[in-house]
Amino acid sequence: MSTSANDHTASITGPRVLVGVDGSEDGLRAVRYGVGSAQRRNATLHLVHAVDDAVLAGAWGVVYDPSALQAAGEQANRAAIDLALAQGLPEDRIHAEVVLGNAAAVLSRLSEGADVMVVGRRSVSGLERMFIGSTSVAVADAAHCPVVVISAAATPGPTGGLGRIAVGVDAQNHSPATLEWAMAEAERRGVTLEVVHVAKNDETAVVGEQVAVAAQDGINTMLEPLRARHPEVPVEVRVATGAPVDELVDTSANVDLLVLGVQRTKLLGIHLGGVMRATMAHAQCPVALVK
Repeated sequence: MSTSANDHTASITGPRVLVGVDGSEDGLRAVRYGVGSAQRRNATLHLVHAVDDAVLAGAWGVVYDPSALQAAGEQANRAAIDLALAQGLPEDRIHAEVVLGNAAAVLSRLSEGADVMVVGRRSVSGLERMFIGSTSVAVADAAHCPVVVISAAATPGPTGGLGRIAVGVDAQNHSPATLEWAMAEAERRGVTLEVVHVAKNDETAVVGEQVAVAAQDGINTMLEPLRARHPEVPVEVRVATGAPVDELVDTSANVDLLVLGVQRTKLLGIHLGGVMRATMAHAQCPVALVK
């Protein structure tokens, strides 16, 4: 039977990588990525398939059989377990469960105490990308831990072969936790960290040059304590000028992971800004969202 969102979590000790499982190719892509994250952290892979109780009562008075939904969830989890085992993760470091509840709400609750969560983003095209209100967006907004969003369509092949990750830095709203997480992730992977700041493109050339110099100096100041804590990580700082979404999407084509900061809010609802959502929709690599 389905469990509550806390039953299995309480029995998992040590580092934990949470992965949303839905049986889709994007979900399996998330599992593959989650296995790599678990291996780098020596963590338990926590696979969760959520059965939304809202779908039990369907259209035209149709009532779905809960046992059938349970069986479908267990089948999706079995495929995820088999994939994790095939990638070399020991069976005793894999926990899978089917949980009753809305997927975004379930994963958000279970994210508390997790090191990172990985979710698949189903690909859409055209204007749909700008208005997508998917589980991945809702989870990224409400999660208690960093969230990696990955799409099978955008990144169909293995990730990790480029040897570099990037982090976007906003001088006004930058969170030190975002830069710290990106530095630690680069250290775990043994890769170069590219720190990117996008300046406005409507400034004159002279002012733009002054902004670029000030941004470079400010970023280097932020990096000083992090470089001391992570001396083995090669760091490159780049100040670009242009539209933030275009620059970040272009950057995503040349890195294994793009890290972006999400501002915390006490209000309810979706609060990822337009730049964040557009970058998530068009990125050509996995995107990590860190609060």
